[in-house]
Amino acid sequence: MEKRFRVLRIIGTIYKVIGWIVLALGILSALGICAISLIGGATGGTVLGRDNTLQGLISGGIAGVATAVVILLLALLYFLGIYAVGEAIYLALAVEENTRETVMLLRDLRPGPGAAPAPAEAPPPA
Repeated sequence: MEKRFRVLRIIGTIYKVIGWIVLALGILSALGICAISLIGGATGGTVLGRDNTLQGLISGGIAGVATAVVILLLALLYFLGIYAVGEAIYLALAVEENTRETVMLLRDLRPGPGAAPAPAEAPPPA
């Protein structure tokens, strides 16, 4: 059976690819935020001539991890939403293909115009 709606298949695939890209960028962003927070905490700990590098690392690490978790959760939610749109397009296409195939099979089972009509049921004897 021929594949119809090629553009919808392309759009569905694009949505799926964009979903994976969003997830990858979300993971990279979360890792980058962790690294930047640790570096900023370490350098920010030496303010006003006092060396509080350990305090800066701890506070920067906690803030970085908390922010990274939020970014990861949001990236995962966006990924699921975008990927689901691509899958929904493929689902609609599969329903259309199955419906078309069912109609074609039912047309093959239908009697032609020259076929004898089905016998009518006779009423039961009294």
